[in-house]
Amino acid sequence: MPQFSYQAISKSGETLTANIEAASEAKVVEMLSSEGLIPLSITTGSVSITTEKKVSKPLFSGLFQQKKLQHDDILALTQQMSSMLKAGLPLDKALSILIEINTKPIVNTVLTTLQQDVRNGQDFADALRETAQFSRFYVNMIRAGAAGGSIGDALESLLEYMQRAKELRSTVVAAMIYPTILFSVATLSIIALLVFVVPQFAQMFNDMGAELPSITKIVMHAGDVLSTYWWLLLVGLFSIITLIQFILRHPKSRRHLDRSMLSWPLVGDLIAKTEMAKFSRSLSTLLHNGVPLLNALEIVKRTMGNRIMAETVQQATEDLKQGESLTQSLLSKDIFPAYALHMLRVGEETGQMEELLSDVAEIYDDEVKTAVKNLLAVMEPLLILIMAMAILVIIGSVLLPMVNMADLVA
Repeated sequence: MPQFSYQAISKSGETLTANIEAASEAKVVEMLSSEGLIPLSITTGSVSITTEKKVSKPLFSGLFQQKKLQHDDILALTQQMSSMLKAGLPLDKALSILIEINTKPIVNTVLTTLQQDVRNGQDFADALRETAQFSRFYVNMIRAGAAGGSIGDALESLLEYMQRAKELRSTVVAAMIYPTILFSVATLSIIALLVFVVPQFAQMFNDMGAELPSITKIVMHAGDVLSTYWWLLLVGLFSIITLIQFILRHPKSRRHLDRSMLSWPLVGDLIAKTEMAKFSRSLSTLLHNGVPLLNALEIVKRTMGNRIMAETVQQATEDLKQGESLTQSLLSKDIFPAYALHMLRVGEETGQMEELLSDVAEIYDDEVKTAVKNLLAVMEPLLILIMAMAILVIIGSVLLPMVNMADLVA
């Protein structure tokens, strides 16, 4: 039977770490809950349970300390706080336990600040906002939960939202790993051929004094230029990276890029579906936790990556203030997928917007996965074909003079 290690909180607030055998992680949760324990983390495999010892820090460790909470840090904190608050622990006690069990300096710093602010009578949402580590979406969810009398429920909704968002992001990132590796290896192979292999044959052909075909001359010249001015390749690469960073940071350039990308074949469809899934899930989560629609829309637009689609949400918000239908306004802009908006219209008319937004998010999560598969189905063979043709041209340009010489000798 598989072994698991877990951290859990007892009813008295004591932190426990131990190993357990169970059929699955879900079974571990069930077993711990039946014993009145609150699970904080469960990992596969056993760990040795030893007394904690102080470990001296490296001399320059402070130089490399993390300055900002990562997405996974916030996800873990949300999961742990949700478990403890649902089990009935007060917020101050939950924060004390989290400070005790977390080892990352930045996490402990944030938690300590939060606890001090809460003890001084500050709202938890305001304390989160002042750390500048949590998004406006996160803060407003906690604020809405506190107003409704249950921060635990808000944390549970946030946890589900973050897990779904992470799963969607991971799907896209994982799908792009293979094409990136393929492109990188093929590019390095071409550079290696031009820099190390082609010059060897160029010297041989020069010694023979043979007239070379045009394609061979071009490849030989490319090899010479790359060998002599290799630093230009690095300058060019650095310039491209700098240009991309400028475009992404400069509002006008980024806006033009975002508008252009929506019209790209395959890519535009993927972006629209990804943003639609994000919009639907964010808005559904906020409405579920009692955030008013106008406030929710103001928050949701800040979660969107595409500037044009975010501007469309802003314009629809303004139209909504003037009494116009949200879906009618979004449809008139012709930016969001029409099918999703028609479903949203049904929700608007029947008063079930929250439920239908959740359904739309589920549908477009699946649509994104399908769009990624379709994009890869085109990209992978296209990359292989382009790189194979480039390598074939290089090898052919070297073999062609040799074949011609063999024909002359014969």
